[in-house]
Amino acid sequence: MLLEFATLEETNSRDLQRVTQLIAHLMRGQFIHAEDRGSATLLETLHRPKLKALVEAYFEVAGYHLVHRETEGWAGILPDPERISLPRMRTDETVVLLVMRRLWEEALQLGDIEDKGTVRTTLNEAYAAYQEIVAGTRRASLTPGAFREVLEMLEKRALVRLGTLDAEVQDMDLDIRALVATVAGDDFVASLEALLSSAAVIDQEEKEQATVEAAS
Repeated sequence: MLLEFATLEETNSRDLQRVTQLIAHLMRGQFIHAEDRGSATLLETLHRPKLKALVEAYFEVAGYHLVHRETEGWAGILPDPERISLPRMRTDETVVLLVMRRLWEEALQLGDIEDKGTVRTTLNEAYAAYQEIVAGTRRASLTPGAFREVLEMLEKRALVRLGTLDAEVQDMDLDIRALVATVAGDDFVASLEALLSSAAVIDQEEKEQATVEAAS
């Protein structure tokens, strides 16, 4: 691996810079999307087979798979679960990610998809969908401000993109990108929905028990 990098440095230092910049970006944010500032240039590196192979080999050593979905405009690294543990997220963050996946899936079924598989909604609509999901469970809802902070965290990973705040209506556009379907796959959705469902059942049973005790 070091030999390949050294050889590239000797033969084409500019290409080496492109490769190292892309690797650094993926290590920092895990994903990269063509619509984000400066990302299109980085993604061009993956259109050159020799440079792409070098990036793939680098992350393979670290236990990650490089994924490039050109039609959806993104690339990213996904951990190999047999070699390294999956990154952990707070439950609130995973619930918000579930909401993004649901909203994207619903729009896909309706054919309401924009370029590169992006779904456009608004911050307030997404928050309403979030409240609907957590309603009836034992979890307290995030405040609108905290919900937006989670989305800003997802934005740093290129999963979503927030627009400019409309001060009059206190709302903004929210683009949900197709890569949420990869990050929040079917197994992820099923396990989280089961967790939320079990919490709702337990909560309902406790309410029914309290009603019985109060009546007796």
